[in-house]
Amino acid sequence: MRYEQLNLADAAVHFDRLARIVTDVRVRKNLVPIAAPAAMASFSKRGDTAALAWDGDQVVGVTCLGLCHHFIAGPQWLPLKLHLAQSGIDLGTVACTHFVYLSPDYWGSGATRALTEAARRSNPVITHTLSHSFATKDLEDWAAQLPGMVELAVAAPSGGRVFVREVG
Repeated sequence: MRYEQLNLADAAVHFDRLARIVTDVRVRKNLVPIAAPAAMASFSKRGDTAALAWDGDQVVGVTCLGLCHHFIAGPQWLPLKLHLAQSGIDLGTVACTHFVYLSPDYWGSGATRALTEAARRSNPVITHTLSHSFATKDLEDWAAQLPGMVELAVAAPSGGRVFVREVG
């Protein structure tokens, strides 16, 4: 397995294949369907970077990295922003990994973690990543145990847990 870091817009030729992976994952996890190509196009337009997972010449996964001002833009996020700023973290260098999709054929092999780590390093300006608004409790629990993950004392507007990790 190899991981490619790139601007998500440069992966547009793979959106159809990635959309099939998204559909497979969401069916397997009993999640509602989404319009994956439209979502990726939207993330591309705002400048997200990403990591793609490759098995030989076939793309088998994607994780995106979006600047936090896209994710925590509303006033409901103010307590989190204040917490981060008071902790000495420059909000201009914080991003969120999101849109984490890996073909179910590769689950349990450590590839999801490796893919997420590659995405976290896909933008050299980013010093910290936030993790929040998880699709499932299992994913939230998985994220909580990642090395360096620190749970913040401030909840997301949805009431869910929020974690921060330094990009090292």
